[in-house]
Amino acid sequence: MMYLVLDIGTSDLKCACVDSQYNVVTQYKSAFPMEENGRHYEIDFELFFDRANDLLSKCLSDKKVRYSKVEALLVTSQAQTFAPVNVDFQPLCRGIVWLDERATHEATLLNGQLPDFSQTAGFNRPLPSQYVSKLLWLKQNEPAVFEEARAFPLINEYLIYRLTGEFYSDSTSFGMSGMYDFRQNVINKRIMQILDLTEDAFPEIERAVMRGELICQQIQREWKLNYRFPVFLCGNDQGASACGAGLKQVGDVSINFGTAMVFYAITESLAEKLKKDQIAGKHPVGCNYFLLNCESDFGIQIRRLKDRFFQNEEYDKLFKTYIEYPDIDEQMPFPEDTDLNFVSRAELCQFCAGVIKYYLNRFQFHLAQIQDSVQSKNITMSGGMMLSEVWLDILRRILGQRFAVNNRANAGLIGAVYIYLSNKNGNRLYD
Repeated sequence: MMYLVLDIGTSDLKCACVDSQYNVVTQYKSAFPMEENGRHYEIDFELFFDRANDLLSKCLSDKKVRYSKVEALLVTSQAQTFAPVNVDFQPLCRGIVWLDERATHEATLLNGQLPDFSQTAGFNRPLPSQYVSKLLWLKQNEPAVFEEARAFPLINEYLIYRLTGEFYSDSTSFGMSGMYDFRQNVINKRIMQILDLTEDAFPEIERAVMRGELICQQIQREWKLNYRFPVFLCGNDQGASACGAGLKQVGDVSINFGTAMVFYAITESLAEKLKKDQIAGKHPVGCNYFLLNCESDFGIQIRRLKDRFFQNEEYDKLFKTYIEYPDIDEQMPFPEDTDLNFVSRAELCQFCAGVIKYYLNRFQFHLAQIQDSVQSKNITMSGGMMLSEVWLDILRRILGQRFAVNNRANAGLIGAVYIYLSNKNGNRLYD
């Protein structure tokens, strides 16, 4: 049996056909069409759909899978990214990406109005990057758009609506929005009062892979298929990457080095005493939950260094600067538009080594926080940065204990299939 998988990451859109033995039979990818303007990160949702649709069509028409029957499309996605849409589900403005932190003031306002937020939402406090904070920003700064909006779909919800005509979500992805009350397993009623919205503005929410809708007939014709298959949501990309890296039981810890540096552990219940940098939510498999630490700009900053100073070389060359200067003081990464001038190649390499040391110190900090809350048993690592053997060697030296490296850059694709197969017996298919 073949599974079509779409992984909506922050750097790339990845699409693959994966068989039931977790072999990636064919794979295509495209850059996530995000635009950065200072601290604002936005995306054209229609352009995003066109790219995703093109990748899906290419995968299905690939000669390696052309005559195989696809059982389902499995979608895993970044969290928080959304756009307001009208009654026809057409975007009213550019979508706001999760990295965007324009809603600092709104997060502070919500913090004062939601005293029990940390007990209900899986976050220590409302954050500027959160969906809930940016919904309040939209209400206060773009009132005409807010009033016209019929809904505010997350990027994975928008995709499946375009593919199926149905508006639904999963508690893992939507649970990271700050809108969800994990005590009641419903959208937080107090937040809806603050935003002056009703449940009609949001999707129907169930556990990951519990609901599947068939692709619509228009999409079937576009993809030149003689059958239709269902679309399932498999949670956020971090949960999928953790599963694809090998997490299976309570106490397992996964560390993913992609756009963000993410530490992900499985827990039996929803953690409530969260530290500043921690997030808790619904694990996409079974009845367990997750605890997560995140260094959100790790991959972005490392990629900037590589593109700016080692443009035609591999990441290994960049990471070797740390090996050359291991005793250098840590260096906070600078904003992208900072004018950096170095008098020598050695000074440049020392600067890069200092930034890498900064993130290695953050690595140790986050891991210690996770291990304070979870008695870790097995540690696995994945993500695109793990393709660098030099980075892998540095982590071995820093960690000082054994860990496994699984699926590296394809953990999210493999994890989506694992999540689907693990939950398959409980799902319901709608026609």
